[in-house]
This record gives sequence, structure tokens and C-alpha cells, in this order.
Amino acid sequence: MIKSNYTGLRHGPITSFIRQDNLQQLNPFTMWDHFQLNSTQTKAGFDFHGHSGIAAVSYVIQSNLTHEDSKGNVVKLPSGSVQLLVAGAGALHKETLTAEDGNFEAFQLWTALPKNIEMGDAHYQGVSAEDVPIVKEQDTSTKILVGEYAEIQSPIQHVIDMSYFHVTLATKEAKWHYSPVQEQDSRFIYVLKGKVSISGAPLKTQQLVLIDPVSELEITAESDNSEVLFVSASSLAQPILPTGPSVHTSYENAKIGHQNIQQLFQTMKQSH
Repeated sequence: MIKSNYTGLRHGPITSFIRQDNLQQLNPFTMWDHFQLNSTQTKAGFDFHGHSGIAAVSYVIQSNLTHEDSKGNVVKLPSGSVQLLVAGAGALHKETLTAEDGNFEAFQLWTALPKNIEMGDAHYQGVSAEDVPIVKEQDTSTKILVGEYAEIQSPIQHVIDMSYFHVTLATKEAKWHYSPVQEQDSRFIYVLKGKVSISGAPLKTQQLVLIDPVSELEITAESDNSEVLFVSASSLAQPILPTGPSVHTSYENAKIGHQNIQQLFQTMKQSH
């Protein structure tokens, strides 16, 4: 069931789990970053920076998020919200997290874009916490960030075939059953809190656990109030070439994306 475990590399408040040595195994996922910060400061985040060839899903666990981008979007979202930025041929964005008690926590997930749209137009979608559906079952709840669960669809419209759920198991020995989408052959689990097992094998907290494609998945809580993130998507039959803030199928497209980003910075500078 378990193919690989990956321990993250921490740099500042960010722990990164996808690197050059496991990138191909996790296709189409190209980044999984866990942002955690406890500080006396009330704001944290990232100033304007550019991407191309990727789609980035941001999920804010704790703190409010203000998003700004080169398409003119300025959106404020509360804790528990989710957003999607499809960078296409190039986009700039700025993310500011605001917390009253100094606690910040968020995830960012990148996927490569299919070759036919990697150089397409950029677009953005943000969904506030109250609009993200939650399915409550016996001793479990499933927050549908992307994709479909129990015939309920997330408002987020990703450009690839993908599922992304935040699952809470309220009591010890609670079980979460799921029949994964067969075509979504790239799958991983991340234990956010508590203790869980899969097919009798314990999973460590805050490790990325790559799992085999199976027809039925059962996660069992080994402690009260355990939380896991389940992510799956269809792998892409194309080259995946990361170049820092961008991912493309060719270095020619990467060069064009870089040029587009520089032009966007120049345009922004002129407008100010």
C-alpha cells in the first residue's frame, strides 16, 4: 500500500516535501509546502513573484489570506479558505497572511499543467471557507478542497483531474473509507495531526506518504481528533522540467515563461 515516505526539508517557516529526487514519482505534483509560523508578528507572506507552467492550490489552515495578482485580482479570504492560481504562460502574485495571535499555517500544492495549456492564459479562483463543502459521516468529516466526494463537488475548478480532501477522524478507531478515482494514479497522504494507520501500517505525522493505486482505501484513527490530507491526480504523460518558480515541458517554454514574467514586472513597475 505504501510506496514511499518523504520527510520534509525545513527552511525558515516552510517545510518542503517534493524535490528533484522524487519529482518524477509524484507526477503531476511538483511542490508540497507546509507553512508554519508562531510569531509576535501579525503578518507574514510573500511579496510579488512570478510563475509559469504551474497551477498552485493554496489552503489556509490558520490565518487570513490576502491575494493579489497581475490579472488585477485582489481577494481577502478567511481561515479555512482555498484558492487556485493557474499561471499559464506567466503570472505574478502576492500572498499576505494575517493572524491575530501570531499563529500561521497553510499549504501550497503545485501541479504541472498539461502540455496543451501550459502556455495558456492565467486565471484565478478563490473560495471562502463557508463555501467549501464538508461531508459529515460517522465519526469523520471530509472537507472537499478540490474534486468530488460522496457526489458533492468542490467549487474549485482545477484544470487537471484531481482530488484534495481534508479528513478529520474524531475518535480513536474511527475509519475513513474512500474509493479513489481510478484514473488518478498518483496519490499521497499527509498526516496533519494525531495518529492514523493505513492497512495496519502506521503513518508518521507530517510526512508525505506516497501510496499505491488501490480500488479501496481505509484510514483508521489511532488517536482522537486525527487529521489527514488526501491528494490524488492523474499523472501527465509528458516531460516535467522544473526551473525554480516554474515548471514546463521544454526549456524553450521555460524561457518564454521567464520573459513573460519579466515583462509583467516591468509593466507593474511602470504602472506605479
